[in-house]
Amino acid sequence: MIQEYLVASSIADALTLKRNNAKSVWFAGGTEINRMGGTVDAKVGISLKGLGLDQIVDEGPAIRIGAMVTLQELIDSPLVPLWLKEGARYCASYTRRHMATIGGTLALMSDHSFLAPALIASRCTLVTANVTEGGAYSEDEVPVREYYTYHKQHATTLVLAILLPKDKRYVGSRRYALSAQNRSAAAVAFSAMMGEALVISHVRVIAAIHGSGVQRLTTVENAIEAGELTSREDVQLAVSQALEAVDDFVGGKEYKRYIAAEGIGQLFGEFLKGGAR
Repeated sequence: MIQEYLVASSIADALTLKRNNAKSVWFAGGTEINRMGGTVDAKVGISLKGLGLDQIVDEGPAIRIGAMVTLQELIDSPLVPLWLKEGARYCASYTRRHMATIGGTLALMSDHSFLAPALIASRCTLVTANVTEGGAYSEDEVPVREYYTYHKQHATTLVLAILLPKDKRYVGSRRYALSAQNRSAAAVAFSAMMGEALVISHVRVIAAIHGSGVQRLTTVENAIEAGELTSREDVQLAVSQALEAVDDFVGGKEYKRYIAAEGIGQLFGEFLKGGAR
């Protein structure tokens, strides 16, 4: 349980407090901290409120979403694209949507995440901050694929904002669970762009499979871009063969592979029909 609650006076202060306090976590919405069956165990909470990380701003080529923006604020904002609103709505609890934040949800990178698959698929950019042992503060812009690939190395990195590019990329997601309140067996996302002569490029295929983590299926992405997978059925078969899954209390591994492949196949078919988000 949280035994000490610290309030950061600045972003640099939040980073320093995290570095100097063992068993500490940044406290955004707090919905996953010390939760039964959760993965975040902490004794010290470091509040990120009041640091200006809760704004949604149109910056021209991109929409900047502060890491402290809640899921409900994503749904309510006219600046947020439909695909991200849909991901936020996967959280069925109205109370939880008012607490859980986009930054915390992405940073957790859980195997039942509401938003991580879609955000990784979107090819967004993260604005991050770090402080060295000597106290030197720095900010950087990190592609979401890099943050995902080296997630453990980013454990001391604070996500400040998500930059969503205003491109013509299709992004779609699906979530499968026994009920809206249950943990998902699979949450999947697909994104791509359609160019001249119907050339498909910049494909992303992401799946969060309960018990097996968040997975990027690069072999499927490359095969679609190479024109080797051209139909929904082709994609579904390739996804089912590429996915890692295990049996657990949420569902069997074959069920998880089947439902995830079905979802990505649906999204690919929607993309081919000209769906745009």
